[in-house]
Amino acid sequence: MKITPEVGPYLQKLEKIIPYWIKHNNEHINEHKSWMEDAGKLGLTEIVVELGEVIELLKKANRHIDILNEKTRK
Repeated sequence: MKITPEVGPYLQKLEKIIPYWIKHNNEHINEHKSWMEDAGKLGLTEIVVELGEVIELLKKANRHIDILNEKTRK
């Protein structure tokens, strides 16, 4: 990746915000797990399944954010 005067500051900002994005997603994951547990106790199977999907999507997003983080450091 070619670092130009325009690209450098952008990458620096991105490097600073990436940890926040991951932390933010992890907070949502934990919150959704709690909701999923409650839904399970209430027998709301379809809700449990969908919350599980949401959690997996957030984990996938974090994996892509990690990849993004690696690419900003090249």
